[in-house]
Amino acid sequence: MLEHKNVSDLYENSYRNSRKYSKYIINMLKYGYNNGVIEGINNKIKVIKRMALGYRSFYHFRNRILIMFELIHIEKAA
Repeated sequence: MLEHKNVSDLYENSYRNSRKYSKYIINMLKYGYNNGVIEGINNKIKVIKRMALGYRSFYHFRNRILIMFELIHIEKAA
């Protein structure tokens, strides 16, 4: 706890959390990795899932996801 009486509760809470998680904060600043890309992929899949209410099989749903992420390519018939 801080010893100053004129410090707000919000600042005190923030200070306490930053001390508690200092090791993780230092690692984040040191290495710069985050899970933003994975969260974006999960969000895209959830959007496809919401739109794919009418898919009759998981196979079609899976293929739609693979096509969206360009993991498979569909060749057009000549």
